[in-house]
Amino acid sequence: MALTVDDTTTSGGLPPPEPRPTTAPFGSTRKPIFPEAEELFRGIYTRAGLTAPGVIAVTSAIAGEGKTTVALGLAVMVAQDFPERRVLLAEADLRQPILAADFDVEASPGLSEALEGIYPVGLGYRETFLPNLRLLPAGERTDNPSRLLRSPRFPSVLAATRRNHDLVILDAPALLVSSDAALVTDQADGVVMVIRSGVTPMPVVNRALELVAEERLRGMVLNGAQSAVPGWLRRIFGL
Repeated sequence: MALTVDDTTTSGGLPPPEPRPTTAPFGSTRKPIFPEAEELFRGIYTRAGLTAPGVIAVTSAIAGEGKTTVALGLAVMVAQDFPERRVLLAEADLRQPILAADFDVEASPGLSEALEGIYPVGLGYRETFLPNLRLLPAGERTDNPSRLLRSPRFPSVLAATRRNHDLVILDAPALLVSSDAALVTDQADGVVMVIRSGVTPMPVVNRALELVAEERLRGMVLNGAQSAVPGWLRRIFGL
């Protein structure tokens, strides 16, 4: 199932989210989402089955295909559309952590510290501009992320996030960049793969797909040639 990222599919007529009187999204300068993107992300989360509880990993074949932005957009939209559901965006790409800076929060404690056993994972949760959306940043950079993700603590940490949230979205590493990615996707209930149209060769995509169990693959988000991520989504999130 291909879920095409293309801004020509959106009407642009939806009203913006109600302003929150407390914390501005992504610090003081970032906006959560523009009306033009709302229907796009609704289509992705509906067709990928993200309205059901579970742990979903968002990944790509190689770096630079927009997986982090898509994971972020899906987490925001599910939380916004289902205010009764508790959503966690967890940064499992321990080699390239960026979400703490994007949300203007402290990077530590985060997932790395939970996997080291230094802190319980609950101490890593960060509140965001939506009351039902929380962030778990990657934490401090580590010299050996693979060791942490292979740890028996990883399944137990994910189990703890499940108990406290209805939907957990993992920003996973790119599959062909690091062996860390398979360690993350193997623990998820479902996987969404982001592919940048016209950039990632199909043999590379096929190699990445071979690393994902068929029963876990929820769909592929295809970044359109004229409106790819990064591009219009980058402008939306100010990334």
